[in-house]
Amino acid sequence: MKKLDAIDKFIISEMIKDGRIKYTTLAEKLKVTPAAIKERVEKLLKLQVIKPSVLLNQAFFFPLTAVIGIEADSDCIKILAKKFRNCPLVVSFTKTSGMHNLILHVVTKNIQQLESFLNNQVRAEPGIRHVEVNIGDASSSSEFIPIKIYTKTSEYAPCGIRYNDEKRCLDCPVFEKE
Repeated sequence: MKKLDAIDKFIISEMIKDGRIKYTTLAEKLKVTPAAIKERVEKLLKLQVIKPSVLLNQAFFFPLTAVIGIEADSDCIKILAKKFRNCPLVVSFTKTSGMHNLILHVVTKNIQQLESFLNNQVRAEPGIRHVEVNIGDASSSSEFIPIKIYTKTSEYAPCGIRYNDEKRCLDCPVFEKE
């Protein structure tokens, strides 16, 4: 892995604060040309050190947050990881060692949607040994997070569940009508 120098780190830190910061503003702060900033940003993009994206206000979409620890056999963990990769309720997940071997960060509209997710998508999976849930509200986590938004309704959710399947999550965002 290539090391980042102080200029790259400064550019990244400023872009984290304001992703729309102008190259001219960065250039003035660093006393370099805007072209030099553009070149560095393009290099960081090409090396996949950074990726432009939009973060959404969690409280606006999903006021409830939960961290879910799952203990399951390795085949089950592989299935869950694949199932949750594009789930609109799963902000992130990590395969771990220790008490749990999969940790999910989930956002939901309410406790009923969380229970539906847990019962239909987690606990129903063969190979689950133990599930531990810690619930919080949106104010206790980052205000802006990378939430997945789906604009076209589909017959299938990213997890493979059909719209009319009784095992689908309550109010799955993929199936929302405008």
